[in-house]
Amino acid sequence: MPAPYSFTILGTGGGPMLNPLGWQPAHLVMNGESPVLVDCGEGAMGQLRRAGIDFRAVDQIFLTHHHFDHIGSLFACLGLNMMVQRKTPLTIYGPPGTRAVVDGLIAACDVPQAIGFGVKGQTLPHPRDFVEVVELTGGARVELGEMVVTACENTHYRPESELGTPGPVSLSLRFDLPGRGIVFTGDTGPCAAVEELAQGVDLLVSEMMDLDMTMGRVRAANPQMPEEAIAKIRAHLSGHHLSPEDVGDLAARVGAAHVVATHFAPGCATPETAGDYAARIAARFGGRVSIGRDLGSY
Repeated sequence: MPAPYSFTILGTGGGPMLNPLGWQPAHLVMNGESPVLVDCGEGAMGQLRRAGIDFRAVDQIFLTHHHFDHIGSLFACLGLNMMVQRKTPLTIYGPPGTRAVVDGLIAACDVPQAIGFGVKGQTLPHPRDFVEVVELTGGARVELGEMVVTACENTHYRPESELGTPGPVSLSLRFDLPGRGIVFTGDTGPCAAVEELAQGVDLLVSEMMDLDMTMGRVRAANPQMPEEAIAKIRAHLSGHHLSPEDVGDLAARVGAAHVVATHFAPGCATPETAGDYAARIAARFGGRVSIGRDLGSY
């Protein structure tokens, strides 16, 4: 089992194209001895087990946003808890829209719940009886025993000029625990609100994108795409994600002690190239730099 107050990356992959070197985004924060799941991408339930955590022990899940790579195992989470006859509350925190997502998954449990195990007279609990949803916006604060979770809106969906206005919300999260603070950027581009959230943090866990590699793949897959369209895609991705240099700059500006990069598209941060990415971050940041790995604890 991971150490108390640690952060474990369950899945270092990111984006819709599956990464053979890492499961999709899911993370574990230990609130003392209590496990808290942060995002729930494909493979999260199995990765929890590999990390030494029984999924039944997770009472809180925090979602940063609703892209499918970050929520793909929510249905499995609900259904498996139903099958083991969970009776204690499971609270799912996330940005506006979380309730609609969870309500849809709960409705999809109707058929397997009615079937049960095929034992006459046996009734399984329904997820609607044990799941609670709490929607968060920027500035939200949640106290869970010794842990305080603070959220800010980031620029994964839209520019800073539109933050706080009606529209889709992507969150970054700070976990203040006894003796340390941890910030998980989630998916974001450069963002002043994230910098403010992360000031003085001990551990900064940041997404990272190799924009040049990604654009090379876009060009290769779409050889007839006009240069104007290519330029628009590049501008969009550069505003909604962080380059290694962006990660280093962020870590330096907030005064982090340790930065861990994660959320890798296929081909990014392989064992052969991880050192190069770490060096690019370290060129901007003088603290400790790690390239994340599945089941790595920090």
